[in-house]
Amino acid sequence: MRSPARRQPSESAEEVHARLSARIAALEDRVRRLEARLRLSTSTPAPVARLPSTRASEPARSARARPRCPGCTLELPPGRRGESCVWCGFVFSAVSRRGPARKKR
Repeated sequence: MRSPARRQPSESAEEVHARLSARIAALEDRVRRLEARLRLSTSTPAPVARLPSTRASEPARSARARPRCPGCTLELPPGRRGESCVWCGFVFSAVSRRGPARKKR
């Protein structure tokens, strides 16, 4: 971002007001044009590829939850787990290993 322009001592308040009003008008015009482009792009939806009907009847599979660090609760990267968290340095031997979470009824 640019640093704020310093006001010249020779500029009057009316000149500053006129300059800022022109910038605001230009920004409002840009917003109106962007809104019009957005309306045009959303009014004509892109063609959607049709899936075979056999796939639609199958239930969606959920991805297996990745193990998380008990210290920072971030997902651990794939691969062999080290002795400590790669993100926060939490030492895994400080807590006992828990089983998978049970589903609530």
